[in-house]
Amino acid sequence: MTESIAVTRLLPNICTDKMEETRDFYKELLGFVVGFELKGWYIQLASPEKPELQIGIMRLDHEFTPRPFQRLAQGVIISVQVEDVEATYAAVKAHDFELAHDICDEEFGMRRFMVVDPNGLLVNVFSFP
Repeated sequence: MTESIAVTRLLPNICTDKMEETRDFYKELLGFVVGFELKGWYIQLASPEKPELQIGIMRLDHEFTPRPFQRLAQGVIISVQVEDVEATYAAVKAHDFELAHDICDEEFGMRRFMVVDPNGLLVNVFSFP
């Protein structure tokens, strides 16, 4: 089956009851802008430099999502590769976002830190030197 699948886009959507806070968090953290909005239930953010980099924010209780799945996500880590992890870390510290893991070097070459979004999701921000 995988041989016949041609993925053309992958867009994570965060289901939340904190639409504005989540929008503002990702705008500030990633510099994303609102690219598309369906008033009251969906906001799509995108990188202004690379519009194919996107994240969606969906109202938790909207009918788009089947009722049994209308709950907050757990066990999700959103990984974001950046060009300059040190500058991003400094910006995160200046915004006083909640850090879940301080900046560190991994033995496999990644330099990273983790920040918590308004929904309790982890955002792993990293770069490779």
